[in-house]
Amino acid sequence: MKRKFLWVLLAAVVVFSTGCGDSYEESSDSGSTSSFYQTDNTGWEEGNSFDYNEEKAAGVEEVSDASTEESGGLDGYDMSRKIVYTSNVSIESKKFDEDIASIQKLVNSSGGYFESTSQSGSLEYGNRYASFTARIPSRNYTDFMNSVGSIGSLTQKTENVEDITSSYVDVQARLKSLDKKLKRLQELEDNAETIEDLLAIEDRINSVQYDIENYTAQKRLYDDKVDYCTVSINVDEVATYSEVKKDTAWNRFAEAFTNSFAGFIAFLQWLVIAFIYALPYVLVAAVILIIVLIVTHKKRAALKNKKKEIKDNTQVKNQNKEYSGPKYSEDDN
Repeated sequence: MKRKFLWVLLAAVVVFSTGCGDSYEESSDSGSTSSFYQTDNTGWEEGNSFDYNEEKAAGVEEVSDASTEESGGLDGYDMSRKIVYTSNVSIESKKFDEDIASIQKLVNSSGGYFESTSQSGSLEYGNRYASFTARIPSRNYTDFMNSVGSIGSLTQKTENVEDITSSYVDVQARLKSLDKKLKRLQELEDNAETIEDLLAIEDRINSVQYDIENYTAQKRLYDDKVDYCTVSINVDEVATYSEVKKDTAWNRFAEAFTNSFAGFIAFLQWLVIAFIYALPYVLVAAVILIIVLIVTHKKRAALKNKKKEIKDNTQVKNQNKEYSGPKYSEDDN
């Protein structure tokens, strides 16, 4: 009982020495990072000299939601706007190889790199297609987008802007609070008097360190998204550029009719090609079918002739019985 009282007294000293305002109020958008932090409210069995209730009394409670004023404001936090840019660019190209080389050169000169690349189609048919995912430094993003639009014929460009400032600050605050929590646990670890106390504190330290690693990884991910914008580039090889038309009702009707007719022609072409592929099999099947029909016809003719012959023989026998002639007796003589 005396030892437990000493632990409570030591916990109270730690609480008042560190202040009750080191925890950070969970921001309203913490849902974006909640998957990286899991609270552990598991207590310890009765009889242990160090349990979860005493840990909270010692100021090592879970990351709570104290206001930023109580935690010393936002000093030490990076409060600059954290903007994530994601773009998609579609290009038609008459000079496919040259335009691909120009895109690669532009990405390299902008200080970026290719996250993924793919290419399909053939030079023979002139229907090649290339797709790139490039990461461009945010400081060069605007110049890059202006330059890439001058390659080939730009058919589509979309840009998405996402502000993750609040989520970024939330991660920073959680890391700061967890660092303070870790230091308090380490102080308690140095003053632990029993093996049970030491093991309990070490378990809590491991849990806090795990959370710190997760939030640090989340912060690095945010930094990467902010520092490098993501640009998807699609390049289609064409013989002539598509005509840019105004979006009117008549143009939409005409485009729908053209697409429908083109689809019908493509379907007919597919049927012809499919028939050519299937022609050898069709010929073999036709020969087999003809042979089967000939054999079947011969069998039916033979069977028919046989039935007719049997019928004729039967009729002849019947006639012989009927017209075999009169019989004369001796009395008639």
